[in-house]
Amino acid sequence: MNQAPPQRHSFKPLLFAPPQGSDTLPKTLPPPAPPARRPSSIPPPLPAAARTKKVPTPKPPPSRNPNESHVRLRPLPPLAGNIEFLDAQDLLDELCEDQLNLSMSLTCLEKAIEEGPRDPSARAALRSLDARLQDLFALRDALARVHVLTVDPRLQRLFVPDAALADYLRGIYAWTHASVRALTDLATGLKKLQPDWATLRWRLEEAKNFHFDDLEESIRADITALAIVASRGVLESARGPKGSTPPPIGDLSSAVGALFAAAHTLEERLDERFG
Repeated sequence: MNQAPPQRHSFKPLLFAPPQGSDTLPKTLPPPAPPARRPSSIPPPLPAAARTKKVPTPKPPPSRNPNESHVRLRPLPPLAGNIEFLDAQDLLDELCEDQLNLSMSLTCLEKAIEEGPRDPSARAALRSLDARLQDLFALRDALARVHVLTVDPRLQRLFVPDAALADYLRGIYAWTHASVRALTDLATGLKKLQPDWATLRWRLEEAKNFHFDDLEESIRADITALAIVASRGVLESARGPKGSTPPPIGDLSSAVGALFAAAHTLEERLDERFG
């Protein structure tokens, strides 16, 4: 007798079998990505012997001096005859500030003299102090005339930081500032009828060390050299077409000479006895 074929419902218990393989993963996670294949353009890894060999690293570019980079990026001066034009302008700005401070200090000294005592023992000292104030005013005015001429950029090569005229002007301002402070303290002491003459004389002698009169010959030589260069037309051609106004070197020479004379006069007067 032939056996009957199995019934189809005999496979139903397999529907309740536990899930296998990827079916066990939670439905909230994406299916795992297949392993990435190496592109044919990427070379295979190097052998172990090659991996141990050190590969030389490229050398970094040489470091630049910040000052050199700063100068390189700043615009060049418009005149070919101006050497270190920007450095000269920085120095002139500093000297102009010194000129303003000196004028303010002299105004304070003038006020202190006006408010001085009327005691007979102090009148002679106040007259001498007022005379030194006038000498300081004359020196300040001589400095101002030199400053006015520096507006012409063709003359500013004489005012670079390492030039003789630049050192001289810085010294003049240091000398006058220290002298004005000493004379102002004297006026304050006279107001109290207690002047300290010994301290005044010491302070004036120390301040006089900043009067670099030994630079006068070098300054005259620099002005003469600039005049020779200007006579050859170099500065005019750098400034504009031929026939332009020549630089006022003669005026500068006269102004510097007047400055020398005012400085020597002040030094001689400060050496005199007060009163």
